[in-house]
Parts: sequence; structure tokens; C-alpha cells
Amino acid sequence: MGKSEARPKGYGGGDVGGSGSPGKIFVGGLPRDTTLATFQKHFGNYGEIVDSVIMKNKQTSQPRGFGFITYSDPAIVDKVMEDTHVINGKQVEIKRTIPKDYMQSNPKDFRTKKIFVGGLPPILTEDDLKDFFEKYGAVVEHQIMRDHQTRRSRGFGFVVFESEEVVDDLLANGNMIDLAGSKKSSTRKPDDGYDF
Repeated sequence: MGKSEARPKGYGGGDVGGSGSPGKIFVGGLPRDTTLATFQKHFGNYGEIVDSVIMKNKQTSQPRGFGFITYSDPAIVDKVMEDTHVINGKQVEIKRTIPKDYMQSNPKDFRTKKIFVGGLPPILTEDDLKDFFEKYGAVVEHQIMRDHQTRRSRGFGFVVFESEEVVDDLLANGNMIDLAGSKKSSTRKPDDGYDF
């Protein structure tokens, strides 16, 4: 089990789907049969799209169930966030992304109680995840993300602590944590990015 990936909440995958832009949104919970044309048509109703991507598994080229839309005008994001969005009969989740360079230059503005944990071993249970992170502070929510059809772990999850200080202390020495004998990473997440 190798290194895992850590992303701050709201970090839309770096340069994937366009650079971190104030006009960029994360779209989660996409039905697997959503085409790029359907995706663009739905969100194009709000304004001019300058970039869009539905993320796919590198090995299988199958959709991963989320994507990103970047609008030419950041003000459009506010309109998009106000509405409920249903694509191919399924309600999807919309989150505003925060540009990576802004986060790096203003890290104190991004305090949170929630972390993303990547690279989880497939045998790790929800209880194992909670038990491990409770040694750092009180855990109020935790979830391992699972494939909707097979219920197998997707290798990442989220942990919400009772206080922001726990996250600050946890990440004070970097974002790699040894979990179940392999290096795992976790990182702070601003309150308006990828969520449960």
C-alpha cells in the first residue's frame, strides 16, 4: 500500500479540468451514464463555460462520478449554487472550488473541522477509520466512500472533528499519516468544497 493523495476540500484536482479559478465548481454524485454533452448542456444554461471535465478512472476509462465546470464569469457560480441540480434523474451535489494559489497564499483563511483521507486500504472499516482518528480528537462524522453498485471502498473518505484545532494539530507535521501500516495522507478542507 503506497502513498495516498490528499486534497483540501474545494480543491478541484489541480489543473485537471482547468486551473483553479473562481468560476470553477465541483459536481459530485454524477450518474455513471452522464455524457460530457449532457453535463455541458445542463450547466451551460447558466452561462458561458470555458472548461468542463467528467473525471475518469485512468485504467478503465470509466467515469468516477464527479466532474468540474469552469465558467467565464465567477458570478455565475452564485446562481448555480442557488439551484438544485438533477442530471439523468439523479440529484447531484455542487460545491464551489477555491483556487490552489489562493489557498497557499492565505492558509489561515481555510480553517476547518473536516479532512479528506486518501489511499485507504480496501479492508479498512468505518469503525477502524473512526478509531484511528479519535486518538487525535473527538470525531463527529466519518465516512469511507464506496462504489454505489459493488459497495467496495473507493480508497478515500472523510473525517469531521469536533474542533478546527484538531485538524491544525493533526496536520502540523505534514499531511502523511501512517494508518494500518501504510502511509496515508489527510489535509485541511475549507468548508465549501467536496463534501459527504
